[in-house]
Amino acid sequence: MKKLNLLTTSLAIALSSAFAAQAQSEALPFIPEQANAEITPQIVGGGPANTANWQFYTQILNSNGTTAFCGGSYIGDGYVLTAAHCVSSKAARFIDVKVAGFRLGGTDGDRIGVVEKYVHPQYNRSTLNYDIALLKLERTPTQGQAVRLASGSLSQYARSGDLLSVAGLGRLSEGGSRPSFIQEVDVPLVSDAVCNQSGGNYANVGSVAFCAGYPQGQKDSCSGDSGGPIVINRGGEIVQLGTVSWGIGCARPSKYGVYADVAALSGWIDDIKYSGGGSNLVYKQSQTLADFTLYEVVSHRFNISNTGTEASALNAVTVRGSGVTSGLVVTSDTCSNRTLSQNDNCSVNVEFTATQSGTAGVTFEFTEAGSNTNHVGSISAKAADIPVCAGSWDANTVYRKPDRVTYNGKVYEAKWWTLDEKPGSSQVWQLIGNDPSCK
Repeated sequence: MKKLNLLTTSLAIALSSAFAAQAQSEALPFIPEQANAEITPQIVGGGPANTANWQFYTQILNSNGTTAFCGGSYIGDGYVLTAAHCVSSKAARFIDVKVAGFRLGGTDGDRIGVVEKYVHPQYNRSTLNYDIALLKLERTPTQGQAVRLASGSLSQYARSGDLLSVAGLGRLSEGGSRPSFIQEVDVPLVSDAVCNQSGGNYANVGSVAFCAGYPQGQKDSCSGDSGGPIVINRGGEIVQLGTVSWGIGCARPSKYGVYADVAALSGWIDDIKYSGGGSNLVYKQSQTLADFTLYEVVSHRFNISNTGTEASALNAVTVRGSGVTSGLVVTSDTCSNRTLSQNDNCSVNVEFTATQSGTAGVTFEFTEAGSNTNHVGSISAKAADIPVCAGSWDANTVYRKPDRVTYNGKVYEAKWWTLDEKPGSSQVWQLIGNDPSCK
């Protein structure tokens, strides 16, 4: 994960070249903190991992090295998810990954080169907010398997106190040795309010990161675990909720591990994957929204990001409706006639409704100055009359497996803890069948 002795700011700067030389053995994120503090990610207090549950685990290595300096996870379509602080200062050609590699310096796993690196445009080296990055691989791996990523919100998958599992090849204790085989440990999710009470940088945790660990310490992730996955396992279904980001020391009391929130950042991850990395301008090309009822107002934001090194000048963005879309309005537009510099982004917000049943669609289009390429993105959603049997689902009620509800004439069963997730539009719910009591 992370481990950095911060003596004074000046000393940290003086030692920067020495830290860079250590990059092959572990990544060291930098966060300004009080003198003599250690900021580090941490696996402490765990044991050998069951590799059957971690087939997506990926080692991050220097292209000319054999020892992983960070962890990651294979998310499918030739992409690996890791921490931004692990790779932000490295060129893609100097990075290799090893999918399903469970031994430190071993020959197991599928080693693959990286052809493109995408660091979240809002990544902040000082606070480590938005601490995620994607690596596009030279080819799809022949070993391992992709992990399912959380989307929507963290609260759909876990609540405070639920045990999460984190794995890696990081140090076994603060300042200690690294294992030869991947380790795992279970730590409980900690609420933002409790995490913030630890003070310092912990006071800023929330929205795009979360904490996990015990108030007494003892179990944690550690240096060398950075970028690795933290997951929840519900009945054999594994979902990645975050990536190892930072912490102060390893397994210290009230110094929790901090993890980038994958669900909160899923939009950016999808943007990169759906674009195929073929353009410096990244946006979601197609998306299906949740069903809605007639006259219900639907809001959506189209996001555009420049992941390249050169500025891109956008011409005017046009928006049009299709199908049963009615009352389409652009509520804000920060993209038209805008030049996006490296890692810059903009958005176009729309609202629409429908007065008749059917499929409603909205398309946005734009071009770049000096280019004939027409960029197009679209969304669609089904509009329907409210059925006679609307059902028992309540947006303000917490449901847990195996709670069942009726919604729009159909019976759904909760697959795990959920709140305000509409049945039929979320993976949280499993369709059981029609409700025979609905006529």
